[in-house]
Amino acid sequence: MPRCTRVLKPLPVLAIGTVLLASACGSGNAAGSDTAAKSGLPAAVAQSGTLRVGMSPDFPPMEYLDEKTKKISGIDVQLAKALGKQLGVKVEFVQQSFDQLLNSVQTGRVDLVMSGLSDTAERQKTVDFIDYFGSQGRFYTRQKDAAKYKEAVDTCGKTLAVSKKTDYYQQAEDFSKKYCSGAGKPAITLLPTDSGSAARLQLEQGRVDIAVQGAENLAYFEKKDPSKFEAVLEPLESKPFGIVLKKGDSKMSDSVLKGMNALVKNGTYERILSEGGMKYAVITPALNGTK
Repeated sequence: MPRCTRVLKPLPVLAIGTVLLASACGSGNAAGSDTAAKSGLPAAVAQSGTLRVGMSPDFPPMEYLDEKTKKISGIDVQLAKALGKQLGVKVEFVQQSFDQLLNSVQTGRVDLVMSGLSDTAERQKTVDFIDYFGSQGRFYTRQKDAAKYKEAVDTCGKTLAVSKKTDYYQQAEDFSKKYCSGAGKPAITLLPTDSGSAARLQLEQGRVDIAVQGAENLAYFEKKDPSKFEAVLEPLESKPFGIVLKKGDSKMSDSVLKGMNALVKNGTYERILSEGGMKYAVITPALNGTK
């Protein structure tokens, strides 16, 4: 489902179950430790030589388990490995359910989370973000119906499926108020689902006319089955994904921001996104960029 803008439910501190997925990037040797120390990382991370990255690998193409290799893959995986290399540490991916991610950072179970999570003003009350990816919500429909949607008003009076766990739900409501009900036209009827995949199923089975989910997620499924769905209309307002960090941990946030800026400067950042077909998502990394 499109976690890019998912809503997290509160989780008790003790409800943290993790599975180590993989280790990559850097090495545990003295040279790596020296680089980690010079990068300004917190002492515990620099001394261990390992950066623990929380991830819920069920959001292709950002993070997912490869069907053939069963290994964790995706854009966030590549970026995390590149960041670890830049900072001089190994990266240890820690698999968690989506609802555990914020709590895991807050309690120190992981050092950071990189898992298609949107930076929002509300979430900034409890964690910090280094924004790194400009996600876009897209309207899409069955390919045979795509020609029906040329302008925003073409959605008025239609039934739209969208995951209730995402910020796209609110964006769809706002879109309906602006172009439909607020303009004297029939409102869009929203059908809330519990995931992006459930929204796609509603569309596939003809129970709704149109749906919304993240452009990156949608592009992944379009590649797998190019004859099924097609994106229509203009993208919704971009929402940044952020690397999630413990609130107020300035050493970690400064190090991660410097590391990401270094990846921008040496071209690694844009190369990874461009090779994944996501050049549209390139942004300038920033601390708590959403206001």
